[in-house]
Amino acid sequence: MLRHSAIRGLRVLLCAICLAAPGGAALASHAAAPLSDLNSYVRQIMTDWKVPGLAVAVVKDGKLVLARGYGVRELGKPGKVDTNTLFTIASNSKAFTVAALGTLVQQDKLQWDDPVTRYLKGFELNDPWVTRNLTLRDLLTHRTGYCDPIFMWFTTGFSREQIIQHLRYDKPSYGFRAHFCYNNAMYLVASQLIPAITGQRWGQYLKAHLFVPLDMLNTDTSVAALNADPDAAYPHALVDDHVEVIRRYDTDTMAPVGGINSSVNDMSHWLMMLLDDGSYAGKTVLQPKIIAAMETPQMIISADSGMGTWLHAMNPGSLFYSYGLGFVVEDYYGRKLVMHDGDIDGMASAVGMLPELHLGVVVLTNMDHDDARNALLFHILDEYLGRPPRDTNGALLALAAQQENAEKAEQQKLLASKSALPAPLPLAQYTGTYSNPLDGKVRITLENGHLVMRLGNPDFTGDLTHWNHDTFHVRLRYRFYDQAFDQYLTFELDASGKPMELRFYGLPARFERVPPAPSGSH
Repeated sequence: MLRHSAIRGLRVLLCAICLAAPGGAALASHAAAPLSDLNSYVRQIMTDWKVPGLAVAVVKDGKLVLARGYGVRELGKPGKVDTNTLFTIASNSKAFTVAALGTLVQQDKLQWDDPVTRYLKGFELNDPWVTRNLTLRDLLTHRTGYCDPIFMWFTTGFSREQIIQHLRYDKPSYGFRAHFCYNNAMYLVASQLIPAITGQRWGQYLKAHLFVPLDMLNTDTSVAALNADPDAAYPHALVDDHVEVIRRYDTDTMAPVGGINSSVNDMSHWLMMLLDDGSYAGKTVLQPKIIAAMETPQMIISADSGMGTWLHAMNPGSLFYSYGLGFVVEDYYGRKLVMHDGDIDGMASAVGMLPELHLGVVVLTNMDHDDARNALLFHILDEYLGRPPRDTNGALLALAAQQENAEKAEQQKLLASKSALPAPLPLAQYTGTYSNPLDGKVRITLENGHLVMRLGNPDFTGDLTHWNHDTFHVRLRYRFYDQAFDQYLTFELDASGKPMELRFYGLPARFERVPPAPSGSH
């Protein structure tokens, strides 16, 4: 998953015999029975999650048996979602990065357990022993002991190289290989082994070794290409209780983690290859041993962790939850389920496979953090398993409501702490640049009589309102981020009463005031 809310809180010919369906759909006749209620179910979940557009494809026994588009690419516009509509698949990009690395493993240019520093000579974490012993497998299974430094890479505008360089200032939350903790930045590090070994950029290498062999002719890895495609979905989110088109997140820096743009038609080829032990259209794209490694449990995900809670809501009967290489691996009524979802501003995706049944599903939507994609995924799995209806959608809606209620309760608690008194210091005394080695700089300026906060990413520019004591509420000018961020800044004073440190509510990071440059210096 590529989730910005963690700050607080991703063309084929259809089957010859098909049935007409909405949005350029195709359904093989032998699949009609298990999916006969699909249209009504999709309409319901799209209503529940306020989804403008959705596309779904199902692969069974090596064939595309269903591909459908529903709704619109952009709210208020007539363009319909079809099976070639491009969506950002977000963290479902991670498995592609793993597969690309797998092509190097099968060429004996790389091994999963090779030390990272063998290829990235300058790579460094704050623990020298972990730096020396960290392997590619550690990066890909979220078991480094370091949790995702999302504030650093999401709010700063750092380049790919800067993000990796700044990881040396991060501190571990757990012991090395002791605990699962999702980390997008470590996947970015892993992706850099591709240019280090091949001399090719990550996107170039994926196109040559995955997209072209898999006939994924519409799939790309850049925001520019997505913007230029007339059949691209636009991102949407709930802003002030209304669904709106929001700005497209520039995924280029984090593309190996969450920046692939694809359609359900193209993604069906990916599923066919994975379900056929790495073969597609009579050619070997990945060796079976690579597929096996990707779909083998590598690290247990605790059921009481944040990710475990979400997995349990979808699949409460699982005997285990684990992470493979780029995929979540779990038990689903006695069968291995391989899945992943992805989220980035206004886009959501889900991929799931039951390898034993040679069954794969992909769902892509253009709504922020909606779980219609996962409800539909499990609905289709249950239909093919012949299981009684299970209200996965209701469980996910309940979990979302629970999280929303917890956030509202927190907001009410903070609202009760608001003071009518003015700030204890003249506002000009709070101004300056505050910095920490990991997360970059926070700039506080005085403009038109009030304080303004600026982070490296211009979308994180906010106006400050005094809240209480030396704490200020942040109102981001980009309303979509303001709702997700909903932050407070507290200034810590030194013994003389001068602000010398800044911290965000609920975040461990502290930013120290940068002394002004000496007079006359350049």
